[in-house]
Amino acid sequence: MKLKTKADIAMGAFLCACLIPSVGMLFLPEEPPAANQTLAQPPSLTTADGGINLNVLDEAADYIADHFALRQRLITANAALEAAVFQTSSQDSVLLGREGWLFYRETLDDYLRTDPLSDRELFCAAHTLALLTEYAQNRGASLTFTVAPNKASLYPQYLPNVGSPLEGEDDIDRLVPLLEAQGVRYADLFAPFREEEQVLYHAADSHWTSRGAALAHDALVDALGLEGRTRWFTLPGQETDTHRGDLYEMLYPTGTGREPDTEFDQPFAFDYVRPIRSAEDQRIETQAPGQTGSLLMFRDSFGNTLHSFLAEEYGQALFSRAMPYQMSLLDETGADTVIIELVERNLDYLAERAPIFPAPLRVLSGQPPQGEAKAAVTAPADSQLAGHIRLEGTISGTIDTDSPIYVQLGEALYEASPVGKGEGYPFTLYVPEDFPLDAICVLYLSGGQLFQAAETDFS
Repeated sequence: MKLKTKADIAMGAFLCACLIPSVGMLFLPEEPPAANQTLAQPPSLTTADGGINLNVLDEAADYIADHFALRQRLITANAALEAAVFQTSSQDSVLLGREGWLFYRETLDDYLRTDPLSDRELFCAAHTLALLTEYAQNRGASLTFTVAPNKASLYPQYLPNVGSPLEGEDDIDRLVPLLEAQGVRYADLFAPFREEEQVLYHAADSHWTSRGAALAHDALVDALGLEGRTRWFTLPGQETDTHRGDLYEMLYPTGTGREPDTEFDQPFAFDYVRPIRSAEDQRIETQAPGQTGSLLMFRDSFGNTLHSFLAEEYGQALFSRAMPYQMSLLDETGADTVIIELVERNLDYLAERAPIFPAPLRVLSGQPPQGEAKAAVTAPADSQLAGHIRLEGTISGTIDTDSPIYVQLGEALYEASPVGKGEGYPFTLYVPEDFPLDAICVLYLSGGQLFQAAETDFS
């Protein structure tokens, strides 16, 4: 065979291979997205208002990139090749560790202490939890806050060579004393996990194992003062190779790897009030025969396994993934116990995402002098709380690191959650919608003294 003929055949084969992903979209069934992927929607020639969509070509490119044939298989093959040959991860969010371990790359900042929360952010997190504690207590409920440790915080020996942590304390260690000072009940999960010799997190997942969730349950039961409850962590169980790690799936979407998890010999006795699609559901309601009390738990993905253990302890329970926290659920359920669980890597949520609840009224003694700081306040159209207006604002100037923020509307004084986004010192509050907003003033502490803003711009 002539050299030119061989070259033509090779080129033809190469071109055919290149066409498979695009042409295959017409014939091959589409593979489901991996892990928590959100795939691009089909492009449209027109916009919602009937105009011409000038971004149609960009949308088409994004759609093809997310939907080409054999996409997940090719991604898996590429990831396996890069890991085996170059010891690198093909996914920016996944870090290759030692002995086959995988980590969320974003947790490195927490481990290395390279991007700590500011003192103000930590105060805002603690103080907002204190406001939620007050809200719960006024409704006859207790509130407990707990933090699920990052995998890197518990098992750094499996991290690759990323360097040594900077001197200082972790954000959670800096936050705990502030919680105590603000009267927030905190259930420590770091200590019991570090005391256990056995590994309680999955190697290829960012979460704890079922036995790890059992240990978290036991620690929470102790913190809540519940006596005579089942100590799930010490119960026998069978190891089954059925768990598919979220990090593994992100890296190898069509991979077949599985790792062991525990199936306890003792079955759960609770029932779901209505069938769930998966443990990822935004709202899960349970009932446990023979148990008393009611629970409202705000949780993240660590509650996927934890919720089953806690459902055993209460006659009624509602597990919510709402973020920001919707405290109206407490009024809806009449729960006597509130638990807020948040993973360590997302502690900044507490300083950025204001919970949804009516701002508490405060009493002002005397009229504070005018300070130098200025405030800007807006009232977004989407209130998020029936019968209330949401006010968002910022203070520019110098205020105390531990300063609460108050908003005066006529004769009424409300305390804001010192939480939000934006420059300066953000705050958020929900006030009754029938209050006039034409006379609004923001108050703050500076040098330990209460001042009113020199100017409050409302728009």
